[in-house]
This record gives sequence, structure tokens and C-alpha cells, in this order.
Amino acid sequence: MTPMRLMFVDDDERVLGGIERTLFMCDRDWEAEFATSGAEALLMLEDDPVDVVISDMRMPMMDGAQFLRTVRDRWPETVRIMLTGQTEQEAALRALDVAQQFLSKPCESTVLVETIDRATSLQSLLRDDSIQVALDKAGQLPPIPTMYARLAHLLENSQARASEVAEVVGADPALAAKVLQLANSVSLYAGAEAGDIAEAAKRIGFRMLAVLVLATEVHARFSGPAAELLRQRSVLASRIAGQICSVYAVRETVMTAALLADVGVLLDGVERSPLGVDAQSAPTHAEIGAYLLGAWGLHGSIVEAVAQHRTPDRLESERFDAVGVVHVAVALAYGEPVNDLFLQLAGVNAHLPAWRAVADALIQRQAAA
Repeated sequence: MTPMRLMFVDDDERVLGGIERTLFMCDRDWEAEFATSGAEALLMLEDDPVDVVISDMRMPMMDGAQFLRTVRDRWPETVRIMLTGQTEQEAALRALDVAQQFLSKPCESTVLVETIDRATSLQSLLRDDSIQVALDKAGQLPPIPTMYARLAHLLENSQARASEVAEVVGADPALAAKVLQLANSVSLYAGAEAGDIAEAAKRIGFRMLAVLVLATEVHARFSGPAAELLRQRSVLASRIAGQICSVYAVRETVMTAALLADVGVLLDGVERSPLGVDAQSAPTHAEIGAYLLGAWGLHGSIVEAVAQHRTPDRLESERFDAVGVVHVAVALAYGEPVNDLFLQLAGVNAHLPAWRAVADALIQRQAAA
């Protein structure tokens, strides 16, 4: 098997030296290249592309966001990971559409190695021939929903205003009404309900509003009791995820992943997979849905949480993060058994009764609405 090829980019040679020592100590069949600038890294990639790029955010001349954007455009198959310091979060927002994973800097060696493992495993999973076969049976891969595409394009401009976002969404009044209803039902913010799209955009953020537009457009393609039940369960799972994520994962990530976790079921011939399916079986609806979300450009952490939430134990990780939160949220929303062994290994099984209580309260509230 060909070794996995990595590239690390950081203008601080001491950081690169520490990473090189970390890689030397870990038991992985990896080959690593190191560059001290984005320009140097691009020249090296021209000669020999790699499987994974891990870049610092703050670098002179060409920062990490600019560098990874070029990598995405020229080598789209390369996994892109961003390292950011605590004071760089605002700047890192510019990299949301180009980095597939984010790591805090400084980063523990075990976390760095596991993140690379998981990112590459996800890439391998989504390139699996069995997923292509399942997609072929479902017919043509659905194109990215129109309104979401327009909104995502607008949000590439960091100076976009709430009025501009509202104008895009408001171009379809019926869709705008459904998006606003979804925004209020998911309860992403406290206080009175938002009265219009512009207000919702200001309260929940432009990117989360774009996700709600995507979910609304996806569910609008289907009708009937089954589709309505799926929509209700998706909203419930998203609300549960937002309530239980605590320190384990980014709230927006888990709410988005839980809301879209069953998108694969909406494809022709794809049925909802049971929890804990055998690793040798056909791809789960979650993996098929994750492929679709990846094709539509959603962030790598969301795609991973969707892809793995039916089988979190496959990750062989003792970390409880977005995958675990979405697994629990979806299971509780559907009244399915939670993977107790996975929770035990992650050291969070004692929290399950409290999470069930949260889910029960939300279920009662949804029934009364």
C-alpha cells in the first residue's frame, strides 16, 4: 500500500520541528513534507501533490486561508486541515469554505494524529465504490439546491449584510416563510421569535441561516407523511444536539449535522440504516448522505458527523465530539438504542440519563406545538 503523504506549512520552523518529532514517534505509514510559507508549499505541490495538507492560519504574505483556497481549487482531492490560535478565530472564519477540519494551536500530538487519521478515513469512505453503486441506483446525483447555492456564493463575501441575505432568501416568499418557521422551531436563540429573515440572520448568523435554507429546500422536494415525519425528527434531533453538545463540539456543527443526518434517505431507493450496521455491509444512508453534503460543499466536520453517526465505534476513538453528539441526538429523536459501549469508552455514559431527560422535554414541547 502506498504510504499516506502529508504536508505541514508553518512559518515557525520550531513548530515544524515539533511536528516532525511527533510524526517520528507515532506508528503510522506516513511520508511528510514541510514548508515555511504558502508560496513554498505551492511550488512543492506542483512537483508532487500530497494526500493531506495541514496549514497554520497566520503566516506572512499568504495566510492559511489563501493557501488552502488555492489547494482546494487546484488539488480538490487533497484533505485540508487548518491550525488556528485562540486569537485567530475571527480570521479563521474566512477559511470555513476551504478547510475541512480545524485544530486549535498549540495542538496535542495525539489529537493531531487522530484528526489526520479520521480525515483520511472519511475521504477513503466517501470514495468507496459501493457508495458510487448506491448513488447510481438512486439516479442522477441531485444538484446543489438553487437558493442555498446563491446564498453560499453571497457569503463568500465577508462583507455581506443582513439585508442582502434577506433579499436572496426573500426572492422566494414561500421558501422564506418555511425557512423562518424552521429557524424559530429549531430554537437556535433565546427570546422572542424572529419576525423576518433579516432578523433571523442577525440572531443565528448567516451560515446557520444558509443551512436552514438548505434543509428547507431539501425537504421541499418531497411530500407525504413519511417526508413530514422525517422533517420533524430532523428538527428534533437538531434541537437535542444543540442542548447536549456542551463542551464536546461546536453547537452550530452538531445542530447542522443532526438536521441533515438523514438526507440520504431522500434519495430514491435508499432506506434508513439501522444503528451499528456491519462494516462489510452496503453503505449506510448516512454515508450516502454525507457524500451528497460533501459534493454540495458543506464543511468536513459536518460531513464526518453525518457519515459516522450510525456507527461511531468504527472510529476507534475515545474522544466524544461531534460524531458522538449527533449519534446520541438522532438516536434519542427516533427512540433508538444508543451505543452504550461507545459512550462508556468515551467516558460520558453517566450523562445519558440527563440527555434522555432533555430529549423527553423537547419531544413533549414539539408534540404540544
